[in-house]
Amino acid sequence: MNILPKIFLLIGGLSAVSCLAVPAEKESPFIAATFNVRVDVDKSPYTWAERLPRCREIIQKNNIDILGLQEPRIEQLESLVENSAYDYIGGGREDFKRKGEFSCILYRRSRFTCLQSGTFGLSETPDQPGVRSWGSACPRIATWGLFRDKATGKEFIYYNTHLDHRSELARCEGIRQLVAHAKKYATGKPIMISGDFNAYPDSETYRTAQSLLRDSNTISLTPHTGPANTFHNWGKGKATRPIDFIFVSDEFQVQSHRTDDRLVDGKYASDHFPVVVTLTLR
Repeated sequence: MNILPKIFLLIGGLSAVSCLAVPAEKESPFIAATFNVRVDVDKSPYTWAERLPRCREIIQKNNIDILGLQEPRIEQLESLVENSAYDYIGGGREDFKRKGEFSCILYRRSRFTCLQSGTFGLSETPDQPGVRSWGSACPRIATWGLFRDKATGKEFIYYNTHLDHRSELARCEGIRQLVAHAKKYATGKPIMISGDFNAYPDSETYRTAQSLLRDSNTISLTPHTGPANTFHNWGKGKATRPIDFIFVSDEFQVQSHRTDDRLVDGKYASDHFPVVVTLTLR
């Protein structure tokens, strides 16, 4: 009896099962953003209760898959993700848990799995919450997450932060600390950093970020759309340059880059415009 055909059938069957068990990687674009949503300290028409539906609409209209937020407190954050498609990671700057402003990351749970995450201080004692360093006006933090893209199986590390608005030294030292953390923990994985840098593109802070990654605006395959500035101070700002950025490593291809300056029912959602990018992880 010739058993070779049966052996070949068995091998072929095992190969088919193997192919089914480990799907081939493919490119699948996703939309990322950074958005300073403004802490809840303003009077009408800019209270959080009034701005919450505007922020939700901006996130939904842009079909954002993953985004870094700056300034929300826990009440704002929980109301934003309630009954939504998103989960979040990160802790407040006063205790790395629930107290103080967050620099958190929201992600669409149907698209990404968060494998690991953490929050650390941008200070001389990064493991200790609530610390001011280098003349900073308030404690500054960064949140990071290791994410797996369910569409492709690929992994990347995402950092989100809000650098100090008063001290240039704190901004420079803070971003150096974040870059050093990324170099240590990324272990060869693609990296993305987003945030409100409180610094212009000609600053030392920006150049430090550029020493590790590239500004997504400068490498977009299509021209930037929307205003150049990202902080508008409720429409009263005079800046003509951005202070909110998304930096990426070489593994990311940037297909588009835009600043969304839309009004919702004639009102602003925040005193910052979100920066929205379409990315492919190669």
